[in-house]
Amino acid sequence: MIPAAVVLAYLGVVLYIGIFAFRRKSGAEDYFLAGRNIGWFVVGTSLFASNIGSEHLVGLAGAGASSGFVLGQFGLQASLVLL
Repeated sequence: MIPAAVVLAYLGVVLYIGIFAFRRKSGAEDYFLAGRNIGWFVVGTSLFASNIGSEHLVGLAGAGASSGFVLGQFGLQASLVLL
């Protein structure tokens, strides 16, 4: 009973946020570019978060263990490109 209530409450909150966001009159520029009003730190964090994931970390660790330093170097170079 309690887990069902938690799921329903969660869905209700998500629905409320969706309706609230839908009713605001904002265009595609506001949605995709945040109104061109975000800082460099937020953009960099977004790039880093979209590049790094658990499968990325586990996959590179396994590939590095099997083939050596080559794939570790790939990760280092990727961090330099993101900076």
